[in-house]
Amino acid sequence: MTRADLVVIENERHTTALLTGELDRASCPAVRSRLRAVAHRPLVLDFSGVTFIDADGLRTVHQCARAGTALALVGVSPFVAKLFRILGLDGHIPLCSSTEEALWCILPRTDEEIRDWLDG
Repeated sequence: MTRADLVVIENERHTTALLTGELDRASCPAVRSRLRAVAHRPLVLDFSGVTFIDADGLRTVHQCARAGTALALVGVSPFVAKLFRILGLDGHIPLCSSTEEALWCILPRTDEEIRDWLDG
């Protein structure tokens, strides 16, 4: 039996979900249910603890994005990143190198953030 854990951290403007273990056919129903519960807010999904992913796992993440969740992934292994690229999922779900980059991808900008960016 495989096991995946999902630790959810609610932040002021977004949710971070730390996924660990094997994301496969056995674990996906529980993970999918937890993701649906937090999908109403921008979501950073941290894959740094994922040890295995199969087609069901990829489908679970893709379904979350297709449902309209502002979603970005961090901590994605090179192998998983390659799977996302091959399947074209990286065009729908940003694969980011840091939480800060992920937040830039999914959060609406405040006037202050835009001014800071323009001022450089």
